[in-house]
Amino acid sequence: MSAAKRFARLTIVEMRRALHRRLVRWMIVLALALCGVMGVIVYLTSRDPSQLARADEHPARMSSWWISGGGDGILTIAALYLVVGAAICGASVVGAEWRAGTITTALIWEPSRLRLHAARTASAGILAFVIGFALEVAFLASALPAVLLNGSTDGTDRAWWTALVLAMFRIALITALVAVLAVSVATIGRNTSAALVTLAAWALVIERLIAALRPQLGRFMISENVATVVPWTQMTDVDFERPPIVALTALVAYLAVVVAVATASFAGRDVVGT
Repeated sequence: MSAAKRFARLTIVEMRRALHRRLVRWMIVLALALCGVMGVIVYLTSRDPSQLARADEHPARMSSWWISGGGDGILTIAALYLVVGAAICGASVVGAEWRAGTITTALIWEPSRLRLHAARTASAGILAFVIGFALEVAFLASALPAVLLNGSTDGTDRAWWTALVLAMFRIALITALVAVLAVSVATIGRNTSAALVTLAAWALVIERLIAALRPQLGRFMISENVATVVPWTQMTDVDFERPPIVALTALVAYLAVVVAVATASFAGRDVVGT
């Protein structure tokens, strides 16, 4: 068997293993349940014409799902939950294995550490992208009854649909990048909780402090780059310029560094007794 075929086979196996984890399954079920709840709420609140008229961006108006160039709309709500879910599931897939001590068993079946780690990292990114995009579809579809029965599709021309689909792809891509980041950090720390605490501390504390004390450094922050990539437009009300393609390149470069550190850590770490 060629190296490429062996890697592809191993990646598929890692994807199946990830999907068999209870946490991953329950997170998907929870996400679908929330989509259903959101659909019910949107439908009930759209039955009153006066209330619908007062809401400028009610989901019953399909054009409010995504506002091109602004990054607004209900799709951004899905983006936030997808990023959090990707971080939790990505960290758990690796951290739980270190905690259970089954990493040695995996290495017996696949003795090449580099290939195993690469397959696990790739599987996390692929699954996060596919699941993320599918959940975006489910999230938006839950609002369809309200749109068809109580709302309107005005303003949803071909350009709008193109912008919506591209935004969904970008959000799914960010979800995949976060999952890979969580896998890498969990590999370095060998712990799910440590990975989640590290990611939360960096995003919510360290970056916000840097942005507050040195606003000119905001262009280098992960949050600002994500906020540029998702709507694919320059941020407003900031003291710097950051083209979307540069922001995406920066995110990929940051992730490549973390993945390289995680790979080196896994390759040289003693796993006997874990």
